[in-house]
Amino acid sequence: MNQIFTLPKDTLLYPAHDYKGFTVTTVEEEILYNPRLAKDEETFKNIMKNLDLAYPRMIDVAVPANMACGLQDVAPIAK
Repeated sequence: MNQIFTLPKDTLLYPAHDYKGFTVTTVEEEILYNPRLAKDEETFKNIMKNLDLAYPRMIDVAVPANMACGLQDVAPIAK
């Protein structure tokens, strides 16, 4: 997060996992409205664990794709 906080405050950020459906934010908005970002790693982990969020629907596809620079095996569309 320290790297993000060094960017200009009006820098657009596109969170890939916003549970409220927001598709874009700014560095300034995250500093002001995302209290988890100012916490140490252990506190952050505890906060996230206690949110009791459902297992992300596409996580098993997204993580491997992200690890391969966004590439994933896609089945051809049937005609």
